[in-house]
Amino acid sequence: MRLWTKLAMIAVVALGMPVIAAAQYRDLDTALSSVNRGFGSGDTQAIVSGMTDDEKVELQFPGLIPQSGFFGRDQATYVFEQLFAKAKPTGFELRVARKSSSEGQYHITALWSVAGGPRELYITLHNKADKWSIVSVRSAGK
Repeated sequence: MRLWTKLAMIAVVALGMPVIAAAQYRDLDTALSSVNRGFGSGDTQAIVSGMTDDEKVELQFPGLIPQSGFFGRDQATYVFEQLFAKAKPTGFELRVARKSSSEGQYHITALWSVAGGPRELYITLHNKADKWSIVSVRSAGK
């Protein structure tokens, strides 16, 4: 193992940060907290940590960025970085949270405060093997 790799691992352990980001949220509370932190302050990693490596996520932010469609985790990271650079999030307020047990999904409607005015944000989480992952994030102007 190279010296810089060892030093990086020591730094990560010393700071209490995970070495590898989780591919899904371990429970619904963690998912909701991460989504709140991610969209409230523009923390891309809080959001993409809830995306699986092998599935694509639907992203739509009309009027904010031109990219929309289905993206893998790495592409979604890039899209969120572009989005947060332009939109500058300042808040996230959960409005409606509804679990659909038959679909194994959790639907979130939130008021998202960004530069340029508030927007409605629609997020869908999916439960698979007792882990939650993001399957879509869409916004609309308010």
